[in-house]
Amino acid sequence: MTASLSSCARCGSSDLEDRDVEKLVRGGNDVAALRVRATVCHHCGERYLSLDAVRALEQARRDLAEGKLTRFRSLGHVVTPQLDPAG
Repeated sequence: MTASLSSCARCGSSDLEDRDVEKLVRGGNDVAALRVRATVCHHCGERYLSLDAVRALEQARRDLAEGKLTRFRSLGHVVTPQLDPAG
């Protein structure tokens, strides 16, 4: 994907760059970190994803939600605080 945008829709800056970015995708109780190409604004950080990148993220979300984890590898554990049942 090449930087085909002339300016950022969020801030108007023309300082844009195509690069790999990491996106977190949640499906069910699982989270995956995926690298995709995006056009990124250097001024405000807004990211513009290609249709292919969006489709890849959506497929990963579906796979996670359906428990299809064979194409993912575990990097560790994500934990959240337990809520106090007393209130």
